[in-house]
Amino acid sequence: MKAHDRFYKSNNDRLVVVILEQLNCNDNQVWDKTLEDRPEKFFVKLDLTILNELVEKKSLLNDENPANFPLFTKKIEQLKNQILLDGCGFFVIDGSSFNNFATGEKKSICIITSIILGDLLKQNKKGELLVEIKDLGKSMKTGARYHHTREGGSYHTDGSHIYSNPPDYVGLGCINPAKNGGESKFMSAYTIHQALQQKKDLLEILYQRFHHDKRGENNVGEPTTQFEPIFQFSNGKLKFRYQRELIDAGHKKTKQSLSKKQTNALNFLDETLDNDDNAVTYALKSGDMMFSNNNWLIHGRTGFEDFEDEGFKRTLFRAWIREREN
Repeated sequence: MKAHDRFYKSNNDRLVVVILEQLNCNDNQVWDKTLEDRPEKFFVKLDLTILNELVEKKSLLNDENPANFPLFTKKIEQLKNQILLDGCGFFVIDGSSFNNFATGEKKSICIITSIILGDLLKQNKKGELLVEIKDLGKSMKTGARYHHTREGGSYHTDGSHIYSNPPDYVGLGCINPAKNGGESKFMSAYTIHQALQQKKDLLEILYQRFHHDKRGENNVGEPTTQFEPIFQFSNGKLKFRYQRELIDAGHKKTKQSLSKKQTNALNFLDETLDNDDNAVTYALKSGDMMFSNNNWLIHGRTGFEDFEDEGFKRTLFRAWIREREN
């Protein structure tokens, strides 16, 4: 039986304490807003040698083959190991490095980076591997996907409504930032878990399964929800999936009302997510590329005001990435 199964099916307090102690041992995983004061932990400026390689081989960018860019590949592999796996869980490549690259070339660099990290996943029934994030005047209140709105808040992990095993990494490339707002926000699941320890009875409920609405991304004959836990603990690592709107909609869709204890646990989790002291905020600039560990980081954004001119509207593109098996 897996560790997370024993955790939520057992009332053994000693077992709970042992697991929580294991979760609290890594300072790189338990961080808060003060990480903003240490940008060297996540902000990356590519050195001139790597940039020269990208410039000199611009004609090969469209091939989107990492083998054409050995220096760049080595750097991204280093960032993966040092930051995504063993560091704070996300990094931003400084967009000013790409001022002399066209929009299509920037997209290719983002895709190459994603391929170095793993395999690209389909993000919808259309089979898109790269999805544009842009406000289409929609709202999550009427069932729209988050990336088609200008709404803020709604901390979430990507792909948890589609995949029983969500993407390991998320890549974002910024073409245009918003006129005002739209800042990215990150929070560590280890920090969240630590904050929830004060009410272990509610924390244990979050290890149980909930229905997560697929938002219509299910094929004919497939269930309309994913039935998975919020927290999982296996092989010494914490995994986290969450978006409150999807859970509320999922239980409504399956006609399985949340119990009072489940609702209390979700509300307690939301109160923790509402604490900005636990979150790092970063304003993506044009050209910035951000990659994050989707297994134990939860992310969101602030609401934003956009430009009226279509050519200046907030526009990003996103990749979902699966770790390759050895």
